[in-house]
Amino acid sequence: MATKAQLEAELAELRQQLADRTPNDPLPDQESSETDTTPHQAQDGDDVEPDFDTQVGELLAAFDDIPAKKPLLLALGVFALGYMIGRSR
Repeated sequence: MATKAQLEAELAELRQQLADRTPNDPLPDQESSETDTTPHQAQDGDDVEPDFDTQVGELLAAFDDIPAKKPLLLALGVFALGYMIGRSR
């Protein structure tokens, strides 16, 4: 674990680096994203809709989080689905 003095020294160094950079310089994490663009990503403010596979992947990822984050919602959804299936017969 770092000491308070070490963290303060690192913070001072980072502040100095931030003060030394010019306004047009990209931040270190932005340099790699600008050079590594794929055809799927929007460039120069273009409005490009994500393709169907990307949208389905995002939807499935959202559903994967529901049992852990909202168990009551999951239980109510299962109950409602069972009720609708039971009433359809």
